[in-house]
Amino acid sequence: MTRPPSPPAMLPGVDQRPMVRVTLEFEPGSDPPRGRLLTGQAVYPFMGWLGLATALEHVIGAEAATRPSAPVPADE
Repeated sequence: MTRPPSPPAMLPGVDQRPMVRVTLEFEPGSDPPRGRLLTGQAVYPFMGWLGLATALEHVIGAEAATRPSAPVPADE
């Protein structure tokens, strides 16, 4: 049995996919889950797991780089 090659090391100067840092804020005890996904530049409110998935798709989805979305401006 052969192992697949290891991914390249995360070294400076090596091509790396861009990364996005997000913060999740949840309302304690909410059912379904409710909260906000923050990117530092935009705020995406969500309700439920599908709402969270939709917010993530806006930020990191395949179409995010090609299609502009309309995030809620961050007030903080």
